[in-house]
Amino acid sequence: RFAGTDNTIKTTLKTTFKILNIRKSSDEPGLIKTLETCLEQLNVCKKALKDFLEGRQRQFPRFFFIAEADLLDILSNGSEPRKIMNHTPKVYLCAKTFLLSKEDTPSGRPTATHLIAGVGKETTALEPPIPLEGKVEQYMDILITTIKETLFEHLKRSLTKYASMDRIEWLMHRLDGSCSPLTTSNPPRNDKIDPSDCAQIILLVLAVYYVEEVEEAFRGLEAGQPNVMREYNEKQIKQIKGLISMAIKVDTKMDMMRIMVCITMDAHNRDIVRNKLVLFNIQEVTSFQWQSQLKHKWRVSPPNASHLGRDPKLRGSMGERAEVAICDAITPYDYEYLGNGYRLVITPLTDRIYVTATQALNLAMGCAPAGPAGTGKTESVKDLSNALAKLVYVLNCSPDMDYKSLGAVWQGVSSSGAWICFDEFNRLIPEVLSVCTVQFKAVCDGIKADSARITVEGSEVRLDPTCGAFITMNPGYLGRSELPEGLKALFRPITVMVPDLVLICENFLMAQGF
Repeated sequence: RFAGTDNTIKTTLKTTFKILNIRKSSDEPGLIKTLETCLEQLNVCKKALKDFLEGRQRQFPRFFFIAEADLLDILSNGSEPRKIMNHTPKVYLCAKTFLLSKEDTPSGRPTATHLIAGVGKETTALEPPIPLEGKVEQYMDILITTIKETLFEHLKRSLTKYASMDRIEWLMHRLDGSCSPLTTSNPPRNDKIDPSDCAQIILLVLAVYYVEEVEEAFRGLEAGQPNVMREYNEKQIKQIKGLISMAIKVDTKMDMMRIMVCITMDAHNRDIVRNKLVLFNIQEVTSFQWQSQLKHKWRVSPPNASHLGRDPKLRGSMGERAEVAICDAITPYDYEYLGNGYRLVITPLTDRIYVTATQALNLAMGCAPAGPAGTGKTESVKDLSNALAKLVYVLNCSPDMDYKSLGAVWQGVSSSGAWICFDEFNRLIPEVLSVCTVQFKAVCDGIKADSARITVEGSEVRLDPTCGAFITMNPGYLGRSELPEGLKALFRPITVMVPDLVLICENFLMAQGF
């Protein structure tokens, strides 16, 4: 159909060009009827293309967040994976590309062997390597599952190694078994060998053992050891000093980044123990001062945990899983690949945002941080997603957005299980905000009812209950709309005013070795 329409248009243009008179060419008999027919045929083609793309998006929901031109390129070259590697960051946000084998499979397809980070510098071997066979949406979905399983295997090995190795050696451990901290040490470390563990797994293991050690100290307090928490705080300070001394010595950007984020996390953990647990003489693990912290755990999930049936393959030998607990919200660690990048300095303000956001998600609601520009609203949402290893998309809103494009976003969010952060949400016009209320309420109602599928904008899509929505707003600015009351009721608000700049600067300097 399109080829015929295209041929008719070209023939018409050639005929018009030969006449060389605009009035005579416009008076050609049957011209208007020909052009009207072509327009009708083009609309039929556009509808068929739209239905085709929607079908592919339902099969692989991350396609909802890819521009139409890029999606067409991916689908048209899906049988030749090497040609679509440049689109990898659009599907796997923190990945740059995959390393493909030089030798093809019998079907003529390459095998993905390694994942190259797009955030920071890191290379991770896939366990196992994946032949990119079948349709493009099929092998892209298999790659997501393989990345999760690879990170899970890293986690199991790293938890065991941490308990039996020196902390610095564990951090610097390479796949060849060397754990010398410096290339100048004896024996020297080979920097061409990849680290044993991904950077995000290093942070996860540190967080798991930090929570275990604090709760062990609480058990010591109950057993009549009044100084056990203070002694643990002194141990934390020694660990940070060891990392700071390493930050001065390391000679590669990859190792420097890993040490910097470890210092950032350790400094926050030290402040929690010193300024909350020791200062206020907290004696019980059930105290709100401790329960309100974001706690990573490796354990068999309690009955009140969320999404107990999610990723049954990602379990330890006794049924343990990595999960994040804060107050009464317990959610699984989602193993989205994060690369080797910076982490936000966690301040008391950040902790309050974490509590509000996680409680909102636990109640099947959204979260709405509001405050002046530059106070860290969007970055806090992104860092919380990093802590849970969740896929998060940030969408900058504008008055030009309509309800149809917003409906496609909600379809993608609900079916992929991703988080969405609408930046400057109140820039949308009131008419679009009203329709958004209906769209998001369909998602919230589906999660509360534990539905497998929901209907958004007339299209039925599957529902992943781990999805979440955040809106950031700058109230009082020109050109901003007031949210409808029905939409306000679906989001828990939190005001973000002044960031803790002194604490942030202290952490930055410490992470650089000062």
